[in-house]
Amino acid sequence: MARTASIAGSKPSKSQAAQARRGLEALRKRLPVSVGSVRAPQAAIPAIERVLRAFAEGVGIAVLRLDDEMTTQQAADLLRVSRPTLIKLLGEENIPVRTTGVHRRIKAADVIALRDKRSAKRRTKLDRLAAEHQRLGLYND
Repeated sequence: MARTASIAGSKPSKSQAAQARRGLEALRKRLPVSVGSVRAPQAAIPAIERVLRAFAEGVGIAVLRLDDEMTTQQAADLLRVSRPTLIKLLGEENIPVRTTGVHRRIKAADVIALRDKRSAKRRTKLDRLAAEHQRLGLYND
């Protein structure tokens, strides 16, 4: 993640969180978002809203370009798996990897796609399990 733009290396201050809450309120009122004299494009608004929400909650954030490359450790951290598990997943899922000497690099977009695919698969399995529990009368509302 060499070109990751770190927006906040640590938690935002209370004044930054308050400013973010005001920005979120402006977004909710559909007011135009601008920084200085530059107006944000409409397509960027959802991302800006997520940044402001994180700041308002007092959480630091980082922005990652999808065309950036990640180390296997960075990708494993993002997926919340061990590095050996990631290496296994890369092979099983046929994720393209670029090697530099003995080091592997993976496109951030591929890691995000893998995360989303695994999440959807997990959600489907949980839905099936919940439905089975309901069918058997094991599920209480």
